[in-house]
Amino acid sequence: MAMQSLLTGLNALHASSDWLDRVGENVANSNTIGYGQQQGTFQDALTMQLYGSATDPQNARRTTPPGWRGGTGSVAVGEGPDFTNMDIRQTGGQLDFAIQGPGFFTVQSPQGPLYTKAGNFIWSKQANGQFALATPSGNQVLSSTGQPIIRPANATTMQIQPNGQIVFNGSIQGPRIGIVEIGQPSSHLIAQSDNLYALAPGVQAQPATQSSVQQGALAYSNVDMTATMTDMLQAQRMFELNSESIQLTNQMMGIAATIKP
Repeated sequence: MAMQSLLTGLNALHASSDWLDRVGENVANSNTIGYGQQQGTFQDALTMQLYGSATDPQNARRTTPPGWRGGTGSVAVGEGPDFTNMDIRQTGGQLDFAIQGPGFFTVQSPQGPLYTKAGNFIWSKQANGQFALATPSGNQVLSSTGQPIIRPANATTMQIQPNGQIVFNGSIQGPRIGIVEIGQPSSHLIAQSDNLYALAPGVQAQPATQSSVQQGALAYSNVDMTATMTDMLQAQRMFELNSESIQLTNQMMGIAATIKP
């Protein structure tokens, strides 16, 4: 039982450490464009059930109570980003775009298409002298047909309609910006660098049907700092209590080792 107590405490320490890491990441990104707060839950690592069978009938004649359950701690599960209720802020920037709804922008990377809620784009000069719509780190933003969005040579203004249709200089029709929707994004997206996400294996993105684009605005982090600070206090307390549990178990094991039969 002593070893089980140690295992239970260690499992809980790992779970609370993961919780603290998640809270810390949320706090650090509380004002980040396109950031979806990290969330997670806990579950039993393993639960045993013994139906009144004797644990040591020949020596101690001890039995476990009927229906007794002995858990071995908890683990963090269901971790992933939550993109609901993002904070849409007006910026007035011509190249600032926010998605209303569950959609994501599609950008190109050396590893293939990636997805983001961050619409703070720039015109990035390419090797051929053309300017392509891109993220601040240089990843090209893709159109609905999967092609880079190139600015016409004589274009000085760009407007985007709610359906993603781009218009240059007030009359030149460009491509539609690529917006997709992903079912259960919290579990089907894998975080990459620069607030970009890749699809989990076997998951496919679908053309957006419930999303629209708003120009001159950005979607900021949805982190609720009040709730996050409460989580931090709870995670710290959970860590402290399980640290004490391991210390007490270790002391009892030391005492037991000194008892002579």
